Amino acid sequence: MPNLPFDMDIAVQFEDWRKEITDFDALARTAILQILESLESPTLGELSLAFVSDSDIQRLNRDYRHKDRPTNVLSFPDEGPAPLLGDIVLALETIQREAAAKAIPIEAHVLHLIIHGFLHLQGYDHETEASAADMEALEITALAALNIDNPYEIRD
Repeated sequence: MPNLPFDMDIAVQFEDWRKEITDFDALARTAILQILESLESPTLGELSLAFVSDSDIQRLNRDYRHKDRPTNVLSFPDEGPAPLLGDIVLALETIQREAAAKAIPIEAHVLHLIIHGFLHLQGYDHETEASAADMEALEITALAALNIDNPYEIRD
């Protein structure tokens, strides 16, 4: 697998993740390399990924976003100078529930959420309909290249 154009650190902070994912590095590289192909001038820098529990992400969500509930992914852009890009944090139990509800493999959902989190680190958001549409279009294109269905399409 090709190298990323920056350093990446992966921390599995909740051991139950290891029951779901066998190769965190390959999964993360696959997602990031694919979204990089869709970005014209990406911001590059050291990236950290943390695989945590719902209780851990709920604490982060409460402390940083003032939302006292778990979520699937949080992104924290680094405010300092390069070479740091930021952090992406993923929560197992929420991701498991969402993947089961959508009847998709957890790996596919994690790929999507890494791409989603990386786009946040690139400055994309979904605060307005227009910005959400831009972000979703990039996600859909990257996921299609990985043979993953559109996660925003409602399936029967």
